[in-house]
Amino acid sequence: MTTALNNAFAKQLGAAEFLEGVQLKNGWTVVSKAPQAVNSTGGCFSIPYIVEKQAGNTRHRAFLKVLNLRHLLAAADLPREMQRMTTAFNFERDTLLACRNQKLRRVATLIEDGQHTIPNNPFPICYIIFELAAGDIRKQIEQLTEFNLAWRLRTIHQVAVGLSQLHGKKIAHQDLKPSNVLIFEEFGAKISDLGCADSGIQPNSSPRGALPYAGDPSYAPPELLYGEVSPDWQTRRIGCDLYLLGNLIVFFFSNGASMTAVLHQHLHPSHSWTQWPHDYRTALPYVMDAFEKALSQVAQDISENVRQPIIEIIRQLCDPDPRRRGDRSQTRNQLDLERLISRFDVLATKAAYNLLPA
Repeated sequence: MTTALNNAFAKQLGAAEFLEGVQLKNGWTVVSKAPQAVNSTGGCFSIPYIVEKQAGNTRHRAFLKVLNLRHLLAAADLPREMQRMTTAFNFERDTLLACRNQKLRRVATLIEDGQHTIPNNPFPICYIIFELAAGDIRKQIEQLTEFNLAWRLRTIHQVAVGLSQLHGKKIAHQDLKPSNVLIFEEFGAKISDLGCADSGIQPNSSPRGALPYAGDPSYAPPELLYGEVSPDWQTRRIGCDLYLLGNLIVFFFSNGASMTAVLHQHLHPSHSWTQWPHDYRTALPYVMDAFEKALSQVAQDISENVRQPIIEIIRQLCDPDPRRRGDRSQTRNQLDLERLISRFDVLATKAAYNLLPA
């Protein structure tokens, strides 16, 4: 293929990178590219934009996620890479549609999806449009002029509700982290980015469903870092989500840290998952010891009036033994989040009305 043809092919595949001003269906206009932090639901195979449309006297703005086919240019196996990209895109879109249809109000809402044809380009632009957030929780915390305990507790409560809504539909998120929690000015927090999700109805049906852990490894629970993968879907996937929720709570109170990072600080190098040559069960006593030290460190960052209940919740959610993770006082299902949601609701309400002990 000549250089001219190569350049033309690259331009066609990369058309998604130049959509400013393009008119999409249903009245949406692409305004500009969006900073990734506005709606952190992009991913390495997509490009984020801001779109808007006029409806009567109201101008609506939203977040556009576009599949970027330019990545195919570097593919060693073009058909398989194309299949991987489109399968991941379709899985996330279908999962978001299911969440919207089932009214999961604490999961970022898909407004619509579609494709746009560019003249003389055989590759259509495939996209998803979401409601537009003010940013993720990292941005929100950066903007706070002082520590706001009530807001943090209420946000954790809202995230737990969203996770519980997903679990109620047999969906495990698998990549819950600060960048995937969006803040909406009037509604509060919603969970975003279901690209790593897995289905308990059809296990391993997602593009990353066969992976031991599909999310960011810097937040992963220790058993998966050591290579222990439970054959039980609930333990493996829902238990992982509980750990990630505990990670998020640590983030709120420990200057952006995660339990995974703090835990690793207290492990002797020879006991680290990067060095340990044996199975996880033999490492577990060392990990449990490091976990208790990590909890003590995190506790120092939590105000005394909520320290005991918050540390107890983190202990339940982040227990290094996945068989013990969750609220074991619940006889029906220790991985159920309803009791934890109630506890955070009470704590947030008391904090808002200055009813917590001084």
